[in-house]
Amino acid sequence: MKSLSTIAQRLADEIRTQDWADAHSRADGARHNRAVDRKGGEQLSPDETEVVRMNVIWVVAQALAEDDPNFSIRAFAKAAGATDKWLYNKDGRPNRGIEAGLRATAE
Repeated sequence: MKSLSTIAQRLADEIRTQDWADAHSRADGARHNRAVDRKGGEQLSPDETEVVRMNVIWVVAQALAEDDPNFSIRAFAKAAGATDKWLYNKDGRPNRGIEAGLRATAE
């Protein structure tokens, strides 16, 4: 697997460690830590949370891919916490869904 640039790795780390389960109902940036949160509130299901995470991965990856011709969306998605459901087919082969989430850019 390709290694990521320093900035891509930092962004992937932030995406992976963020609590996305209530991202639809609150905006408190990178400081959010539900373990010490006193507000509570509605939370997404695990599947819904994964959809939010994947959309964030694709949005950030789009910008990184446009900046770096050697960028690997697959390596980035894995580092950002994408689950195997998004990365592999049922038979264990890599699927193309990760790559399909990026817009083609005109050169």
